[in-house]
Amino acid sequence: MPIDMKNIISNTLVSMAKQKGIDKITVKALIDECNISRQTFYYHFQDIMEVIEWSMEQASKNMLARSLKAETPEDAIGVLISTAAENRTLIRRLLDSQKREQIEKLFVQAARTYLQELIRNKAQNLSMNYSDMEVALDFWAFGISGLLLKHCEQEQIDAQSLASQICRLIPNRAEKDCK
Repeated sequence: MPIDMKNIISNTLVSMAKQKGIDKITVKALIDECNISRQTFYYHFQDIMEVIEWSMEQASKNMLARSLKAETPEDAIGVLISTAAENRTLIRRLLDSQKREQIEKLFVQAARTYLQELIRNKAQNLSMNYSDMEVALDFWAFGISGLLLKHCEQEQIDAQSLASQICRLIPNRAEKDCK
């Protein structure tokens, strides 16, 4: 069975980031922790930020797969919020880094991709022209990212309540899906 080195590197970085934040993680520390060579690391990633970006993409894909199984859009958004709540320590550490601006952009892009796929698969009745949909996706991605980042500062997040509130903000054409 082949070893998934990208996942090993990613999981190790996440574990290290939860403990000490990403500013203190060097490629050398990461490869030592993974017990791999520098060449192996650079074969898979260019730098630490690329590992973070890849990790977020993988987390988004997993979250989307779980969301697509949800009964309602509200439940699907609840998956997004619950996942953020479960990972709030990591999210706080990432935001407390010198790379905060890059991290925030990654969050917004991940949220946009997530929402775009969720709409494509779950909300076919949401009829908008392409230009309006692009603006709506940006608006929702920035809004939801901002809410999640704000709520990750709190110890407790009522995911279901927040999902319900977010869902009520979706345009009237989709309201019948949001109870």
